[in-house]
Amino acid sequence: MVEKRQTGWPFQEGFIIERTQETHVFTDYRWNDGSVSRRQFVDPESYDVRLVIVRPFSVKLPGGEDQ
Repeated sequence: MVEKRQTGWPFQEGFIIERTQETHVFTDYRWNDGSVSRRQFVDPESYDVRLVIVRPFSVKLPGGEDQ
């Protein structure tokens, strides 16, 4: 029996903007088995979740060019 390899794709990211500094706090991934997981870059106990700006993940630059 061949096992299906699990693959995940980022679909959204969370940022906090304080004054002129933007901090990337997490990235959410959707897996090919339908599950979702979050990779935290900042301790979730150290920030106010109400300050997080969630953006869809994109590999396109703002000018429309691919990375």
